[in-house]
Amino acid sequence: MSVDDRLAIQKTIARYSYTYDGLDADGYANVFTDDGVFEVFLPGQTSPAVRVESRRAIRDWAARRLQARRERFGSRHYQTGTIFDELTADSAVTRTLVLVTHQHTGEAAPRIAHTGVYHDRWRRTDEGWRIAHRAAHLDQQPPK
Repeated sequence: MSVDDRLAIQKTIARYSYTYDGLDADGYANVFTDDGVFEVFLPGQTSPAVRVESRRAIRDWAARRLQARRERFGSRHYQTGTIFDELTADSAVTRTLVLVTHQHTGEAAPRIAHTGVYHDRWRRTDEGWRIAHRAAHLDQQPPK
């Protein structure tokens, strides 16, 4: 895998954060393949608490979540420490540390909402590198 491919994947990881935090459900869904899967695993669980399949379903899921929180709170997804576990010309497997903050309207400062690791499978598409499967493994139960 070339340095350009690694950078393209890193750029897509950044786009994931910027689009979701920017309330852009279409842009967020576009980082996934058409048949992409997004899952969330809570501590100690072997079945996902959330499972969304297909770019369209991911877009609709994100749009509902983003609308529900609009004007209530903002978030920041900080992704760092990406490790490439597998690398080929057309696919990759990565792990990325994630820290998510929320800042409710009226709060003076953001607070940590989630920490964990994203386990991603990537596919090269005609659109560029896209996430085929993202499994978020959270370190703690999400806040209510």
